[in-house]
Amino acid sequence: MKQAGLDLGSVNTKLVVLENGERVYSQVIPSRFDSVQAGITLINSYVEKHGEKPEKLVVTGYGRVNFPEGRVITEISCQGRGCHAYFPEQMYILDLGGQDAKVIKKNPAGKVVQFIMNDKCAAGTGRFLDVILKGLDLTADELDSAAAAKPIPINSMCTVFAESEVITMLAKGTPKPEVIAGLFKSTAKRLANFVESVGHPECLIFTGGGAHYSLLVRFLEQELKEKVVIPPEPEMTAALGAALLA
Repeated sequence: MKQAGLDLGSVNTKLVVLENGERVYSQVIPSRFDSVQAGITLINSYVEKHGEKPEKLVVTGYGRVNFPEGRVITEISCQGRGCHAYFPEQMYILDLGGQDAKVIKKNPAGKVVQFIMNDKCAAGTGRFLDVILKGLDLTADELDSAAAAKPIPINSMCTVFAESEVITMLAKGTPKPEVIAGLFKSTAKRLANFVESVGHPECLIFTGGGAHYSLLVRFLEQELKEKVVIPPEPEMTAALGAALLA
């Protein structure tokens, strides 16, 4: 029997298919402002390659209630189950997605026992970082050099104001790597405070698209004074959890 998890995210839509508990298929495509259509595209793409739909489907993410098929489960539960598959001993999860950030606490069985969300605005989300970094038009070398730079504090966490602050700094001659380091450090400090509003983990699971930023991970470890671990594919954990729950 094949069971599938479909995560209709705000930025990307992800599909994971399992057979006898083992992953046999996975794919990610941009949501492009219509995650439901992106999910239909992923399912159709799977059917074209394999000839039939998975027997069971769980749908999660922002567009889950509008998807025409499958059982609906919240991304909180799916994220908890997916992370538990990789790190059963760790209880705390930080999920940094495109539209919000979540802190999730699970029990030793992988069931969610507490969570909070921050979705008031872009501040402290993956989209906040993506917008500003894209505006800086970074090269790979500039991003790497930020790891050794002295962070310059970014006080504004509204995307519009932060962009303005960054532009002003660069116009005054502040080295770009220092601005980048400051952006990540300021974000890490706010995320650490967010995590500690739920509890102080000895080790934190960091998932979602934001977990790809290694400099953010480093600063987060510094702020929490604890280890941060990342799943092999941090964007796929909710889809994996959905497939496992299917």
